[in-house]
Amino acid sequence: MSEVQSLLRGLSILEVLAEFDTSGATLADIAERTGLSPSTAHRLLATFVEADYVTRGKDRNTYVLGHRIIGVAASVQLRTAHLRVLVHPYLEAIAQESGETANLVALDGRSSVYIDQAEGTRVLRMSIRVGSTFPANTSASAKAILAYQNPDEALNLIFGDRRARQYTRRTIMDAEAFRADLISTRERGYAIEREEVEDGVSCIAAPILGRNGVAVAAISVPGPTTRILSPTPERLGALVVSHTTKISQALKAERARRAG
Repeated sequence: MSEVQSLLRGLSILEVLAEFDTSGATLADIAERTGLSPSTAHRLLATFVEADYVTRGKDRNTYVLGHRIIGVAASVQLRTAHLRVLVHPYLEAIAQESGETANLVALDGRSSVYIDQAEGTRVLRMSIRVGSTFPANTSASAKAILAYQNPDEALNLIFGDRRARQYTRRTIMDAEAFRADLISTRERGYAIEREEVEDGVSCIAAPILGRNGVAVAAISVPGPTTRILSPTPERLGALVVSHTTKISQALKAERARRAG
């Protein structure tokens, strides 16, 4: 098993434990939900227990998330809240300038997660509930984020050990086609999703860059294909990129102030 495969399998265990309350999950629960063999699940759990990311239940037959992983989650939540405060005025500006709904989206494993939104002004507009998730292989936001990561790791995340879900005939199901899409995304500065989740609906997304040029989130603008991509996506793409560039610069300035 490669290090990346082992990491992904370990993360799948943490995702399962997050679904259980304080009574915890048994080894059988974890193996069934992750698709791992009991021996593999037990070995990974032992590593997490040793590192305090997982603890044993009172009866010793169950596992629960440990204090260390809960602390990490709390730290992430605080950073997400700060990012929402910083980004929201830019979402409002994009919504006003384009008439389309603008979303702040983060990547969580194989899923893109909507964490904030500014509704557009058009009568017919897209409104995706904050907290909703979409598979990364269908998401313009995920593409925008993954385009600024190691391409091999990005492909392994999406296509490594599970079959990606197909929503329409345009959903990208081939790893090399997805790689080419990521390359094009980085070259143009924004991602395009062409009716890959739902027929008639497309999306533009651009990355928010953090330390070392790694994308920490993205802003997406979905809507009817006739408005998002017609006659071309360049105008909307340039609008979103202009705002994500300002956000990235603001994050860089914040880091400089803290360092100084």
